Amino acid sequence: MSKQNIEFTFMHGAGNIFCVIDNRKLQLSIKELMTFIVKDIPINWLVDGLIAIRNSEEYDFEVDFLNPDGSYGAMCGNGARCAVTYFVKEIMELAPDCDDIFFLMAGKEYQASFILFGDIVDVYFKDQPTISLVELPTTPNIHGYYVENGSDHLIIDAKQILNTEYEFEHFPLNEFAKPLRHSSLFPRGANVNIVFAKPDGTLRIRTFERGVEGETAACGTGSMAAAFTYVSQSGSPYISGNTHTYPKSIIVKSGYTLTIKTLIGKPGLSLSGPAEFLTEEEAYAMFLEYKVGVS
Repeated sequence: MSKQNIEFTFMHGAGNIFCVIDNRKLQLSIKELMTFIVKDIPINWLVDGLIAIRNSEEYDFEVDFLNPDGSYGAMCGNGARCAVTYFVKEIMELAPDCDDIFFLMAGKEYQASFILFGDIVDVYFKDQPTISLVELPTTPNIHGYYVENGSDHLIIDAKQILNTEYEFEHFPLNEFAKPLRHSSLFPRGANVNIVFAKPDGTLRIRTFERGVEGETAACGTGSMAAAFTYVSQSGSPYISGNTHTYPKSIIVKSGYTLTIKTLIGKPGLSLSGPAEFLTEEEAYAMFLEYKVGVS
């Protein structure tokens, strides 16, 4: 199928820009989707990923997510919220409230809620993340936490290597993160996150994403991994700040806030934040504003 026949929509989740395809009728294979995002997408700038919606016999819908380098198989939290919003607004034709939406992404089942015409979009991750302490091979005596929550993340408390928010904002993350992203400690590679805990417990995060191979404007699973790390490891010598509890507000690079919280009577965590449609012009303007250093 030629690229001229593939219709797509732009969306963003907290500043992450995605290309979204309704793949229910097109039924493009993963190989065809990979070719599209890597070679054939008719724009000369970089989105953060490709979201393809397909039918499902068991779920409301299924999602294939591909990174801009064509890699496939990891969960994307901000992309998941965009997929939910697309499903409700474009396929269900704008229901004001939809609870108990079930979808499959990266081989796992997720549940979502779409409330007040999308003012609140929650995705629930029922699986408990795994976490382990690691010493950074590139920086002796500096430690981080390796978290797997559908994606692979290295969470590093920034106050081990800097002192102020100004230093955090200007820290050369790409240079610091590249060797860690490819470290043998992480056989699948890892997204590298540095986190700055503010006095009120809010976390600021910057993320170098594998598959994009540079810092991005936001990362949903990275924000969830950071919240889980700070709450579960609160009091550790490698975690700064006072006692950390849920809900947790995470300020991403773009300036948007993601909220991570627990649900009463359920294990796991939920991710809440914006998911909106964009014109191509708006998407490109957002790219220019938020893209912080793909290299």
